[in-house]
Amino acid sequence: MDTIEYTLDKNPKPEDDKILREGIVSFNKEVIKEKATHFSIFAKENTKIVGGALVWEHSDALYIDVLWLNESYREKGLGTKIISMIDTVARDKGILKIFVDTYAFQAQKFYQKHGFNSIGTIPGYLLGYDRIFLRKDL
Repeated sequence: MDTIEYTLDKNPKPEDDKILREGIVSFNKEVIKEKATHFSIFAKENTKIVGGALVWEHSDALYIDVLWLNESYREKGLGTKIISMIDTVARDKGILKIFVDTYAFQAQKFYQKHGFNSIGTIPGYLLGYDRIFLRKDL
């Protein structure tokens, strides 16, 4: 192991990051016997993306990785529509649980309003803000 060189790369190439991502995905697949897929939902006005969600899918759970709306489109029902679409995908595939995490300054109340329950919190996770993990059973 004397030939191993360690580097800290503050501007890593996407293809180098991809090696690490694919490595852990392959490792996980050996244990859980499946590889997550992902889908996206986009809210567009004309052709401009004003919000949406990036969702990872396993055979028994969905994970909302990102749900974002442009600030001027918030509190107009778009987020509710996106959550409804995610719920529909899950139900159509027989998936009965959805997970998401958020920060205390983000959308905890929004998710709870849509049936998610807090399952854990890491206090002071980032710059003093709590990270909250939520689950919704369908």
